[in-house]
Amino acid sequence: MEYSVIKYFHILGAVVMGAGLIGVWLTDLRSRQHRDLIRFSEAVRYIAVFYDGFVVPGAITLLISGTWFTVKYYGGWDFIKVPWLAGMIILFTLEFIEGNTITRLYFMKLRRITRDA
Repeated sequence: MEYSVIKYFHILGAVVMGAGLIGVWLTDLRSRQHRDLIRFSEAVRYIAVFYDGFVVPGAITLLISGTWFTVKYYGGWDFIKVPWLAGMIILFTLEFIEGNTITRLYFMKLRRITRDA
């Protein structure tokens, strides 16, 4: 039973994060088409809504459920012996760092600029 619950939350986190990333991507594409400042600032606001409302909660859900999976079923640090799992954990860590530094700072700067304009 516990395995099914963890698996459900892990899949839910992946779906929510994926939906948020698709939303961010589409609204970013849309924002690049606008020449009007008001429409552009609305598109930038929607980027923040998708990012803060979907991507971040999905990533946190993935982090918690993935950590739970690794500790419970792969013996904690023994995940290093499983190549695909070690690769996924390293990839998730790098993307989490990149997403919360470079990408987030870029969109926050863009939002600040449009708010000031």
